Amino acid sequence: MNTISIKSTNDFTHLKVKDVVTENFHAAELFEKLGIDFCCNGNRPLQEALEEKQISNNKFFEELNKVNQSISSSSENQRYSEWDLNFLIQYIVNNHHTYVKSAIPEITAHLEKVYNAHGKKYPYIAEVQNTFALVAEEMMGHMMKEERVLFPIIKYLTESQRFNEKPKTGGYGTIKNPIRQMETEHLTAGGAMEKIRELTDNYILPADACTTFQVTYKELNEFEKDLHKHVHLENNILFPRAIEMEEVLLGENK
Repeated sequence: MNTISIKSTNDFTHLKVKDVVTENFHAAELFEKLGIDFCCNGNRPLQEALEEKQISNNKFFEELNKVNQSISSSSENQRYSEWDLNFLIQYIVNNHHTYVKSAIPEITAHLEKVYNAHGKKYPYIAEVQNTFALVAEEMMGHMMKEERVLFPIIKYLTESQRFNEKPKTGGYGTIKNPIRQMETEHLTAGGAMEKIRELTDNYILPADACTTFQVTYKELNEFEKDLHKHVHLENNILFPRAIEMEEVLLGENK
């Protein structure tokens, strides 16, 4: 996969948001700070995203250079786009799926405590609680489908490529079908976490917030950031490469 290089603001015209993060994931922190969605909506033009946030090209270029200069070693700049697909899948499962499975019950329990202690004074906590419950249900089912259906299909495609065999698509028709469903679910989960951020006014704590209140906001913030990285790795790297692999194996990529 070819990498991109931003040498001046003139390069912005042909770039998409996802291209910047795919090249250097450390740029994700910059997009987080600027409030620009690089995962679910990472396919939009970078120029368009900057204009929407009223950020000048020069300002963004300056901030991006700071990010690049902060990388002191190649080990810190993981090029996920260059990884073997099976290894990338294992990374997603080990790091993101495992994190989500452990974080959901903890956040759910903490939200319950915050609601019981502060729900009358801050009624929006009930909506935060209900919205996160929907995210939890969506993500648990989503990850199960990935681990039991989509990821095994991708691994099968890599084996077909290894042995130079034409894959049998079976009942799924094309890998684009399960991928399309996963991308829809990414949008749902991402939208719900964005709603939680809005309900909490960007996770700004009330003056009388107890320790559990503080911890819960921090956990929700971390959960959303992990979701952004999780979705980016799948939507912008894993899925496109899997689709391309299938097309090549089926002789459709000509």
